[in-house]
Amino acid sequence: MDIIKDFMSTPVLSVNADASTEEAAKEMEEKKVNCLLVKVNEESAGIITTSDLVKRVMAKGLDPKTTKVDSIMSKPLITINHYLTRSDANEMMLRKKIKHIAVTEGSNVLGILTSKDMVT
Repeated sequence: MDIIKDFMSTPVLSVNADASTEEAAKEMEEKKVNCLLVKVNEESAGIITTSDLVKRVMAKGLDPKTTKVDSIMSKPLITINHYLTRSDANEMMLRKKIKHIAVTEGSNVLGILTSKDMVT
């Protein structure tokens, strides 16, 4: 059976909600990832993706040096249990119209599953 735990990306990389979007973009470039979890007081509050940076910062002419991550992140964080199947994840991602989903075990985020992970 194709459980999503076998397809997710790890480790989970994150950024603080009060960081600038420029800092988030630099972290994403440095780590070669297209999303970061957003943390508020060590709790996962949302996610920021390259698409968020383009659509919510650049396309609107906002200054990435002063625009905070928490003002453009996707929230609430959408999660899926690690033991569910790839088919379950695909269905949820299509229904929610998202390309990234946090994979959890209880309240712990174990990894991130992307639409790219589903096909590779």
